Amino acid sequence: MVIAIPMSRDRLATHFTKAPQISFYDEHQQLIASYDNPAMSGGCSAKKAMLNLIIDHKTDIVVVQHIGERMLGKLLDAGISVSQADNTLGLDELLCRAKDLNHRLVDASQGRASLNHEKKGGCCGGSSGGCGCSSGSSSGSSSGCGCSGKAASSNILDPRLVKMSPTQLSGEVQYASFRSIK
Repeated sequence: MVIAIPMSRDRLATHFTKAPQISFYDEHQQLIASYDNPAMSGGCSAKKAMLNLIIDHKTDIVVVQHIGERMLGKLLDAGISVSQADNTLGLDELLCRAKDLNHRLVDASQGRASLNHEKKGGCCGGSSGGCGCSSGSSSGSSSGCGCSGKAASSNILDPRLVKMSPTQLSGEVQYASFRSIK
């Protein structure tokens, strides 16, 4: 099991993408690696680089104090569990709490709304040209925030899931970060 913790001054950072460093720990609470946060350079592509760093380390759980709803949704969609904690806790307490299911964030709507994203008309949208992240690229590059030029809110439930009752689900249901997937 790999646990990622955004760090600031040897404590849990108050905001996930604004943490100066990201540290990775194993299930024995041993430090695996620590990196400067690529999101500190700003912009959608920098946040995408942060997300890729976490995914590349095969992270199972990320510990946060505060996180935006867009990034929370991307972590959950990647199958990464997100545990919420307070930055007054020591490292040992954070790592233990990360495993406690009672502190998990299970829906993107539990994150903070991205006011700046909406002011810009969503990625690459709006009259101001959006954030300029080039997320409309079909090349699959790592630039952009992945919203495909839409300013859609990530806290709207997928209509396919809303209309389905448990009896309508066929076959085995699998769960990743407490979201059903097929």
